[in-house]
Amino acid sequence: MKMTRTSIAIAALFSASAANSAVVYEDQESVLNIHGRAQGMYYFSDDKNADGDNSYIRVGLSGESKINEDLYAFGLYELEFKSNRRDADGIEDDEFDIRKGYVGVGADYGTVSYGRQYGAVTLVSDYTDIFPEFGNEAAGVSADLYGTGRSDSVFKLTTSYEGLNIHVSYQAENDEVSTDAASYGAAADYKLPYGFKVALGYNEGEGQSGAEDAELLTGAIAFEYDKFYASVLYSDGENWAKDGSESNIDYTGIEAVATYEVTDKLWALVGYNNLERDDEDVVDYYSLGAEYDLTSNFKALAEYRITDVDNEDDILAIAARYSF
Repeated sequence: MKMTRTSIAIAALFSASAANSAVVYEDQESVLNIHGRAQGMYYFSDDKNADGDNSYIRVGLSGESKINEDLYAFGLYELEFKSNRRDADGIEDDEFDIRKGYVGVGADYGTVSYGRQYGAVTLVSDYTDIFPEFGNEAAGVSADLYGTGRSDSVFKLTTSYEGLNIHVSYQAENDEVSTDAASYGAAADYKLPYGFKVALGYNEGEGQSGAEDAELLTGAIAFEYDKFYASVLYSDGENWAKDGSESNIDYTGIEAVATYEVTDKLWALVGYNNLERDDEDVVDYYSLGAEYDLTSNFKALAEYRITDVDNEDDILAIAARYSF
């Protein structure tokens, strides 16, 4: 079935490393691609800790090589430098961070990979992670959080069959990097008739120093028709603190997004994120956004986050992005 332009654009938002990649080398058995992004972005806010430059540069290499008629090998390495990144002491950090780095083997029926990569439950959180800057703060996933988002030492298996996608991941203990606790997750999504898709995922990670394990159960539903896309996600679990120190702390998250292709070059987006920690809002905001494609590689972005959390200020993000 031919994908609509909306489908292609949503897929590109879900997988930025695959968008606009350029072939560096190719022969009958191997291909090497380079991809990247340079984004100049500024935050306008009354919060002086948020107000200011938030630009970044991202660059990566990905490759694929034929092993035999049934198998192929693949790998990806991606770095990022942020202009405003600081270390734990508040000193500006001028180093590149490794966003992703993994290798694997694939076939028609699926893939197996290992390295720094997305955990299984991002198959679900991707349904609402489509905004240019904010969003996806209530899903219970983030980088280095119990193997949910981008995490080190992750084994991952994926398979697809007639509209059904299944991802399974296991994060091994590794105290030399971002985690010294093991975690595992599983997720699946399925394409239904009439433009609907549904997804369900579960993740569990070990607590630290006698704390209880972290658990995450999340589900999402999406609808797409012509130029319109909408999705709602719900997450429930406990003990999501990154340091693994929590016990008996409950979390509930809701995310909702909608996008509309106003013209061939202009997209409008609206979203909502709410995360409760023991019945108290720690994330609660609406987001209004727009993207305008000046060329196939260069776009202008704007997003306004309107928060309802006490002692937090609204943020307007303005950016220009060049992708290759």
